[in-house]
Amino acid sequence: MTALSRVLIICLSLVAVGCTTNVSRFQMPDSDLGDIVALHIDPPGEERNADELQSLVVSNLEKRGYRVETRDASVTLGDGDYIFDIAADWHWDITWYLLELRVAIYEPGNNILVAQAQSQQSSLARKSSEEVVERAMASLFNDPEAQEEDE
Repeated sequence: MTALSRVLIICLSLVAVGCTTNVSRFQMPDSDLGDIVALHIDPPGEERNADELQSLVVSNLEKRGYRVETRDASVTLGDGDYIFDIAADWHWDITWYLLELRVAIYEPGNNILVAQAQSQQSSLARKSSEEVVERAMASLFNDPEAQEEDE
């Protein structure tokens, strides 16, 4: 193998690694996401693009038929009400992009995790915030059609 071939293989390997995306999902074995009536979400914080990201997530949840309400700690949640949490990691690479989005559903009162999903991407595989939200939500709700469209 020539030196040029080795350099070419190394460069192609680095580009392939830089273009990766990853989606993961976890759900408690005894949980049923079909029991969800309403999801209660905290108001957006001061983090980068928090308003925009929360708006995208809420729209996606409503599109899936869920009722979404702003969380009020003084209100006791009833059956079918769950807490929805969003965590985002933004990075700079010439422009800001959403590197990682984590979404999770918790039982109210005891904060036991019911399900969570995570969507990660590298800067070379950069997708829009809308696409990252859709990938994470499709994974969270185990939507195989949406996951196939992404591939």
